[in-house]
Parts: sequence; structure tokens; C-alpha cells
Amino acid sequence: MDSKTRRRVLLGLAHRAALQLGLDDDARRQAQAAFAGRASLKDFDDKQLVAWCWELKRRGAEIGIPSPPPKGGLGWNRPTPAQWATIERLAGSLALTDTALAAFVKRTTGLDDPRFLTKRGATEVITGLEKWARSRGADTRSKTRQAIEALLEDGDGGAA
Repeated sequence: MDSKTRRRVLLGLAHRAALQLGLDDDARRQAQAAFAGRASLKDFDDKQLVAWCWELKRRGAEIGIPSPPPKGGLGWNRPTPAQWATIERLAGSLALTDTALAAFVKRTTGLDDPRFLTKRGATEVITGLEKWARSRGADTRSKTRQAIEALLEDGDGGAA
């Protein structure tokens, strides 16, 4: 399929998906502007158009996209920043090197590298790291949780 035909197909898919999701023209244009900074699909470059189609599919549109799903980056099934931060914090508390963390991820999920994790895989890694850290006597609570619990403990005497 040549690039003009592919683009025309993607434009049609994006419009059909928006209709399936019940978006009127104004809502669709607002969503597109929020997604890529452009209200009109004709102003999207090819990469943005493919990403927009995958976003609509993620939201529930039943469309077949002539492009592989996103790998890595900011795809919808990628670990959240909070998951990455938790993995980093737990790996730090266990003094794991990058190589050791990669080996742990491989044992836990079967993936060769942490960068290939999905949200579910990240959850499995976090659970495993928490269990490992607890077995070593480490406090696995986040710093925010530790601070909140410390405040609650200090505040017990001042209750009226």
C-alpha cells in the first residue's frame, strides 16, 4: 500500500472510530487537539495519525489498524511513571545493579530487559521486589506513606 492510500485509510479509520465512540465533530476536534496539538486530522503527520488510531482503539473503538501496535515509549500498556519509580526505589533499597535488576526481571517475567515491561509485568516485578526486600527486613513503604504514618502516630496524643 502506498503512503497516500495508507494515509487515506488511517484518516477513514480515525473518523469511523470517533463515530463508534460517540464523539461529535467538536468533541473529536477537541480530543485531537489535546492529543497532538492539532484539531484537524489532515494536520497530523503519519506517526501522529497512527498513534491517534491506536489511542481510539484503546478507548474501545473496534477498528483494524494497518500498523503494528506501539512498542515501548508511551503506549497505553506501558508501565506508569509511578510503577517505574517504585521499581527504582525498591531496586535501590536492595542495592541492585542494572544487570541484577535485568536478571530479576527475566526470572520474574521472562523478558530480557526491564524496558520491555508492560503494566502487568511491572506489577509482578514490584510484588517480587517487595517480597524480597521484606525478607531482608527492609521497609517497603513509599516515602510518602512513611511520612503520613509518622504524622498519624505523632498526632494520636493531640486528639480531642
